[in-house]
Amino acid sequence: MEVIAKYLAGGTIWVRAYVYNQKTDALEDPTSITLTLEDADGETKVDDLAMTKDGENTGVYDYFYNTASDSAEGWWNGEVWSTDGTGETAKKSWAEFSVEVKKGL
Repeated sequence: MEVIAKYLAGGTIWVRAYVYNQKTDALEDPTSITLTLEDADGETKVDDLAMTKDGENTGVYDYFYNTASDSAEGWWNGEVWSTDGTGETAKKSWAEFSVEVKKGL
C-alpha cells in the first residue's frame, strides 16, 4: 500500500511517528525522537528537532510544520530518528518519508 500525503502551500504538514520495539510493542519512553525536513528546493526547514508525544498515546509522536504560501512546490523529504538508550547501548532507527506541496488553487 502506498500512502501519499499532499499539502497546499500555506497549510500545515503533519508528521506522525509510531515507535515500536523489536517485539512490536509501542515504545513507552524512547530517549529521543527527532525530525529533519527538507523542502523541494533542498533547503532544510527542520533540523534534528524533537517531536512531541501525542498525549497519553504510547509510542505516538507528532510534529506540525506550518508552510508559507510561497513555499517551494514539489516533493519535500524528511527523516524521523528514534533513539532508545544512550552511549554504546543506544539503539537507533529511522524512517524516511516524502510529502508533496503544491501552490493554492
